[in-house]
Amino acid sequence: MNKLYFLLVLFLASHIISAQELQVVENSIVHTGRIGSVMKVPVTLVNTSDRPIYVAIKRTNKVIGTSQKSYFCWGNECYSEETDKLPLSKRLEPGEKSSAFVSVLEAGLAEGISTVNYQIYNRDNPMDYVEYEITYSVEDKVAERFIYESRAIRINDVYPNPVTEFAFIDYNILDRDVEAKVVIHNVLGSAVAEYDLPYLETRVKVNADEFNAGVYFYTLYVDNEGVMSRKLIVRK
Repeated sequence: MNKLYFLLVLFLASHIISAQELQVVENSIVHTGRIGSVMKVPVTLVNTSDRPIYVAIKRTNKVIGTSQKSYFCWGNECYSEETDKLPLSKRLEPGEKSSAFVSVLEAGLAEGISTVNYQIYNRDNPMDYVEYEITYSVEDKVAERFIYESRAIRINDVYPNPVTEFAFIDYNILDRDVEAKVVIHNVLGSAVAEYDLPYLETRVKVNADEFNAGVYFYTLYVDNEGVMSRKLIVRK
């Protein structure tokens, strides 16, 4: 009897340890976006063990609008909206933290709340899993106009402007094959800063602490072609 009890305790202890091997930084998240935008939410996974693990992910539920599309990506590879399970498990090295998994919602044509649920688990130990819910809040974009819009990218004006410390530029890249960046020039035309616009992100932070007070211009480049310039004022 004592031996059986010991084995049971040993089994439960090993299960508790294994259940801690795969962690998600947050168990749920609320993401706000505008009508017509592409909302991309990175999910940060952590392997807390001292050995490699293989991560499997499946979408277990989605409640979205009729004009919306829900799909997910791993790195630069995105899957169709009909795909509910990551086709191949992904290896995480011991101690590795990865934000390669991204949940995407094409926000559609109407305001509202949408939710998508995932189960993220260790392929070799399915009992080691996390239930993850993302809530998308889609808002009207009337008050926020795009200053540049094409089939490849939409971008909003920098804010705040004038800026003293930090400013932000919101954007959505609609074509994953496009390379986009923002370059900031002084009044003499010399580049003083450059910011890439990754496909799987929607906001870039401009560090105005690095600039002297004055007038600057920021230019949007799409595939190395300047397509738009706007004024940026820095105050100290």
